[in-house]
Amino acid sequence: MREKLLTLTQAARQLGIGRNTLLKKLRDHGLLLNSERFTCAPSKAAVTNGLLHPKLSEFYRGPVRVQHITAHVTAAGLVHIKDLLDREAEETASAS
Repeated sequence: MREKLLTLTQAARQLGIGRNTLLKKLRDHGLLLNSERFTCAPSKAAVTNGLLHPKLSEFYRGPVRVQHITAHVTAAGLVHIKDLLDREAEETASAS
């Protein structure tokens, strides 16, 4: 049986944060690529560690077929991201 994968929006809802906030955190921690062409593509390290899963989709922009890569979050990835967010919250609380 395949592991259930969550979209970035679903993962953000489960973590109690907004989608854009989640994307920023993932980029800041190197789990998402930070380039113009691949804005939501997972990094190689995130895929290798089983935290994120790349999903390739295609759409047409006029007559041109465009390939698009998005990240889906695994169960292990959700736990890892929650730990990152908790660690950030502790650092922020201790700094105040």
